[in-house]
Amino acid sequence: MAVTLMAKGLNLSLLQAPSLAKACSQIQKLHTQGSPLLFRSTQQLWAEPMKKKKRLDPMMSAARQAKKLKRLDKEIKKLARVGRILKPIEEIEVNLKKLTLARERKRTNPELTLEEADSRALLMKEWVRYRSKLWRQEYFTYERVFAAQQEALQELKAESEELYQAALQIDYGVVPVEFQGPKLTPPIKNYQLLDGEYVDTTRKY
Repeated sequence: MAVTLMAKGLNLSLLQAPSLAKACSQIQKLHTQGSPLLFRSTQQLWAEPMKKKKRLDPMMSAARQAKKLKRLDKEIKKLARVGRILKPIEEIEVNLKKLTLARERKRTNPELTLEEADSRALLMKEWVRYRSKLWRQEYFTYERVFAAQQEALQELKAESEELYQAALQIDYGVVPVEFQGPKLTPPIKNYQLLDGEYVDTTRKY
């Protein structure tokens, strides 16, 4: 029985077209439809042959397990002896080279003469007396101001309770204080940000 196929609008028979039959026999799957696409072949998805399972030697498997247990025991003993090893912080770690240079470049204070030592001691004592006197003046000034404020509030309370409660309220016209001054690091005008390549050297743990 001859099978008639439609290819590009021509009627062909498998008996009359052996080359077409040979080509069709090499296709795994063949779909036909009434649209102008006519024939469509799917992709050949061949499965990979199953690999033969290797048979492990029981002695070799036991040796691996023993080695793994030995390594775990070694790690446990190390943790028990040293303790937990924390993640290092690079900002806190001290560079040994810089530490060595710091020891080499350390300078000792020069020895002072007796006259210079006495002069510095007298200067320090004078500075302490000055700061102590200034502190006492400020302390007593605050005490007098606070006492006068309390006396005025008591007199106001005796005159009117409403005025006394109003005086105790916060004056929001004085509290929000703003200062405009120079910044520590003023911005650079018309600064163009450099966007180049960089290498991330962050250590991964």
